[in-house]
Amino acid sequence: MAELVRMENVWAGYGDAVILEDLSFSLAAGDSLALLGRNGMGKTTLLATLMGATRLRKGSIFLEGRDIARVPSHQRARAGLGWVPQERDVFRSLTVEENLTVVARPGEWTLDRVYDLFPRLRERRANLGNQLSGGEQQMLAMGRALMLNPKVLLLDEPLEGLAPLIAQELLHIIDRMVSEGRMAVILVEQHARQILPITRQALILERGKVVYAGDSAELLRDGDALDRWLGAGSTEADEPAAPAPAAGAAPIPAIDAIHDEHRAIAAILSALSRVVDEIEAGRLEPDFKLLASMVEYISEMPDKLHHPKEDRIFALLRAKTGEFDVQLDQLEAEHRDTVPATSRLDRALVSYVQGGAQAFGGFRDAARTYIANEWVHLNTEETHVLPAARRLFSAEEWRDINADFARNGDPWSGPGNRYAELFKRIANLAPAPVGVGAAGGPARS
Repeated sequence: MAELVRMENVWAGYGDAVILEDLSFSLAAGDSLALLGRNGMGKTTLLATLMGATRLRKGSIFLEGRDIARVPSHQRARAGLGWVPQERDVFRSLTVEENLTVVARPGEWTLDRVYDLFPRLRERRANLGNQLSGGEQQMLAMGRALMLNPKVLLLDEPLEGLAPLIAQELLHIIDRMVSEGRMAVILVEQHARQILPITRQALILERGKVVYAGDSAELLRDGDALDRWLGAGSTEADEPAAPAPAAGAAPIPAIDAIHDEHRAIAAILSALSRVVDEIEAGRLEPDFKLLASMVEYISEMPDKLHHPKEDRIFALLRAKTGEFDVQLDQLEAEHRDTVPATSRLDRALVSYVQGGAQAFGGFRDAARTYIANEWVHLNTEETHVLPAARRLFSAEEWRDINADFARNGDPWSGPGNRYAELFKRIANLAPAPVGVGAAGGPARS
């Protein structure tokens, strides 16, 4: 594709302080860039420089071949740069709908399309900006940038400070926008492993200078380089841990699918645990629609992956080595117990619905037992089984396994996008800080 954005030998900063030194990069139309680096290394300054919010000392900035180095910020926005700053900067005295429409420009991103992407904003369309939760403000900031119909979308740590449910949902939304390839995206995020799989290119800054510019997948495979430039643990995801691939290892779609499922389940488990704790403490009224949605997701989502995991990965690992037989025996037993275990949780919820507060203890205990067991299960797969499979299986064996997983279908979306829609429903119902809803509201005194 044609080049869309280019920085050429840029020196920039604030006042007399120089942050970016001799920085150059380019991005094609429809491409995506992960902008990485430790805190204070110049990532936000780079985005601010693109938008004309810093002091440019030297260099050129091109947008569609036009040098915009001296163009005011508001004209850069009109020219096609859409910025979602780290601070979100929503108009606090305007309603959600006014925040969106005040910046609207003609194009494929309309008010209805933004509302379809973020249903919670449609529900809150009459609320003022200062009445929104952090997750809602982030959705509004992203929606407002999209209403500009930008050619380049600049996202500065969009997941920072968000609840696991909302962070996971936004990550999938960003993934969809990137995969569509209709606009270029520059994405800043602290957790490299979360954004490298959904971007094509990567740029690492060290003290305002570029130390890596290249393919995201190649960087993701080089755990040593990530740890060196971003710090130890930069390749780790939130619970459960998703170990980084060994240096030189190729991406494996089957393992990526399992990691995606684990992250989604981890977000649901964290949210369920928090909601149960809040109900028990008397700070939250129960919302049975939310609880039922969580139990439904827990009950049905894992089944999408159990068959190919057991039939292919577990079986082949047993044939390769007996080192993990104990763990595999336990995992397979837990998989066989999936229906009874989730049925116990479902029956406990039905008893809670029918019996009211007096039956809460039974549901609480069932939920906590399931959550505790599931954390052990997920981490056993992540820390023992998947690293061993990655190490021991041949490329040809992985091709067959990947094909089996592909035939099994996308575990995230499912038939008719069912699981993604269910996840979105949970995120919209769950109360802050685990979601953006107000499920049940605060408990009445």
